[in-house]
Amino acid sequence: MVAKLLVTALLSASLPGSYVDPGGAFACAVPQGWTAQRTDLGDGLALTEFADHNDEKSANVTVFVQSAGGDIPSSQYAAVNDAFLGFIVESLQGEGTVTNQKRSEVTFDGRKCARMDLGFTDDEGVKLTGRITVAIGKRNAVAVITSWRNGDDKGKALAIGLESTVKIESKTPGSGGSGLFNKDSLAAATGQMKSNFARKPMGTVIAQGEPPLTYGSVANFVTVIEILFDIQLTESEFAATQQRFIEYYNLADGEGKRILAEQGASLLKTLTTGTAEEREQSRQEGKAVFENAFKNGAEMGIGYAQVMWDAISRRSNAIAQAKGQPAKDGWDREISEGDIDATMEMLIFMWVGAGRPTEEVTAENVMAIRGMILQNLATMDPQLQMLIANAPKIYAGLRQKWAAGSLETRYAMAQQFEAALTEWGIGSTGFEQSGGGGGSGSGSSMNAEIAMNTAWNSAKTWTTTSGG
Repeated sequence: MVAKLLVTALLSASLPGSYVDPGGAFACAVPQGWTAQRTDLGDGLALTEFADHNDEKSANVTVFVQSAGGDIPSSQYAAVNDAFLGFIVESLQGEGTVTNQKRSEVTFDGRKCARMDLGFTDDEGVKLTGRITVAIGKRNAVAVITSWRNGDDKGKALAIGLESTVKIESKTPGSGGSGLFNKDSLAAATGQMKSNFARKPMGTVIAQGEPPLTYGSVANFVTVIEILFDIQLTESEFAATQQRFIEYYNLADGEGKRILAEQGASLLKTLTTGTAEEREQSRQEGKAVFENAFKNGAEMGIGYAQVMWDAISRRSNAIAQAKGQPAKDGWDREISEGDIDATMEMLIFMWVGAGRPTEEVTAENVMAIRGMILQNLATMDPQLQMLIANAPKIYAGLRQKWAAGSLETRYAMAQQFEAALTEWGIGSTGFEQSGGGGGSGSGSSMNAEIAMNTAWNSAKTWTTTSGG
């Protein structure tokens, strides 16, 4: 039952550890039970394999590092990407058969990177799936190879979870979640939560110019993206979008400023007027245009395009399938990276809503809990898996219910949040794993009433501009 929500994830695992490459090329978070084995291959080349080395069937992440011995000119990044990617693929072909491959350009650790998605059969006939991501730092080329046996959902989740924390030429792992849970984004999100998701007036100017960039410019544009791609952005993603809009607006020429300031409202009108058939045609045409624009814009380094493309991509990057069956129309079983992000921000919202100290919501603790969820995802209760798979919709509904609710409604929800957090083992003294916590026998009022009914109904109509 949903009363067991996250108990398995939060109480049965230890905190993930950190690994820092001795050469300073990268840092990452390592799941409980996994260890690192580093091999120096000479000539500045080294590899580090992360896996459960006591399990020969373990998924793994192998990080190849090629030290350049000096600064790598930015003009050579593309050539180094291609050369390193080709070297890795050629090396794999000596250990088995590459059955399929697809190359793409992605943003990884805030960098423009080359990625190769692969199907692979090793010399013993074992079928594997994975991907290679090549990132260029100031002095190092880093290739992150993530792989798992076909059908190993738990291994896949753990491997992708580790991959998401890799930070190039850093001594501190990333938080996962595509950088959404850094210090600034957490402060912005918790501040918005404390203000009961109160929205600025649409005409509020957030950047001076002609025409000026307003809060409505960003809110309308985000609503368009939500309609086109059938997603709900989290508070952190909205805050990141707004910041990137401001940055790009300040650099744009007159026409660029006009487009950023006005395009959202006109596009939203097109998508919300006319017959149902006309609206659907506009949605399909707009989706195709923006998908191409965001992908190309992200590759060119345009800030707001990177945020949008990353948000869309993370929601299509499946890491597991929920074992339960959808209980409502529109619910899905696929758990994506975006669903994990929304689950984390929903937990943060519940923490803030319960009146707990916001300063204790740190990137390190968020990363730890996120890692535990990934580690236990495959063995969670099927109903919990379904909730995580649909976390963006559920979280959106909770936000709307909270923002529109009376003081009595919010007080009742706060009590439910407090009980649920205690049940799940998220301690009252810090946003981290508690030494205590509830168990499956203690009932939690955070059951289907909110998560499966009210939240879903309100989520169906929620948009960023609706005040929820």
